[in-house]
Amino acid sequence: MNSRNEQRKLRKKRSNLIWGTQQIPRVVIFKSNRYLMVQAIDDEISNTLFLVSTANLVKEINDYSRKNKSYAKKLGEVFADKLKSGDKEKIVFDRNGYFYHGKIKIFCDTMRQLGIKF
Repeated sequence: MNSRNEQRKLRKKRSNLIWGTQQIPRVVIFKSNRYLMVQAIDDEISNTLFLVSTANLVKEINDYSRKNKSYAKKLGEVFADKLKSGDKEKIVFDRNGYFYHGKIKIFCDTMRQLGIKF
């Protein structure tokens, strides 16, 4: 039986159609053991446009892990502001093989509420 991470990597391989450009970047989310990380990528020249992590956010809640739903919401707010400052109102979202629920869903809902179009 494959581990949870190996199954995620298999799901990730199936999504080869997701592609970002300079005008419409691909937004990729990653969950480590402690943090959530999001980056906007231009696949035409293989360049990272923006990178935001919960490790860089101000620690308002005294907890070891910065990977909970409240940090996912803050990450969505900060990343949406960065995209708007770079004149990127439209994105292609790559969930990186993760299921679309929990922290991923909260992150996306927050960005949609702030005017980013998927």
